[in-house]
Amino acid sequence: MNKIGNEKLLNLCNLSFGHYLKSTQDKGISYLQVKNFSDDGEYQDNVENFVQEKNVKESLLLEQNDILFVSKGMRFFAYKYETSIGAAIASSIFYIIKVDADLILADYLVCILNHPKSMAYFNGVSAGSSIPSIRKKELLDFEIPVLSILEQEEIVKIYKLHVEQQKIVTELKQKNQSRFNQVINQLIENK
Repeated sequence: MNKIGNEKLLNLCNLSFGHYLKSTQDKGISYLQVKNFSDDGEYQDNVENFVQEKNVKESLLLEQNDILFVSKGMRFFAYKYETSIGAAIASSIFYIIKVDADLILADYLVCILNHPKSMAYFNGVSAGSSIPSIRKKELLDFEIPVLSILEQEEIVKIYKLHVEQQKIVTELKQKNQSRFNQVINQLIENK
């Protein structure tokens, strides 16, 4: 791998805050919150809060490849928005990262941001005694190893395989636990 160098996130993207909007449970545009993601940052398709389309400026809508990064709370993660989940707006708990696609791939940045080494950095710089938060400056100062686009694509392939493998392992653990519970319940009830 030929590393071009490290670049601060500030030089690779535009960063803005998510939006605080009054939401309802009436169907409309999805209002994404942390509870809509797994502990690993996977979208759960469990949105319960929506914003009515008539109340939304188009500039608030997420665009393909926007990255959501949790700015406060007990778990930080990055998620790349896909239009396939439907129109959505990020709540104010997220930073919205728009990458310069000539320099860095959105999927590559998500991989780097979600890496344990990066998480250790974010946990170390987070401020706040009861609810940790990452200040915009700390996020923008975070250094990203920049590789050629071709090399970034290779890392993205490995990352996607890893994420898929983790999903399978989690599913197997859940099925195994369920089967274990069934066996124990049957043994107890038959005594």
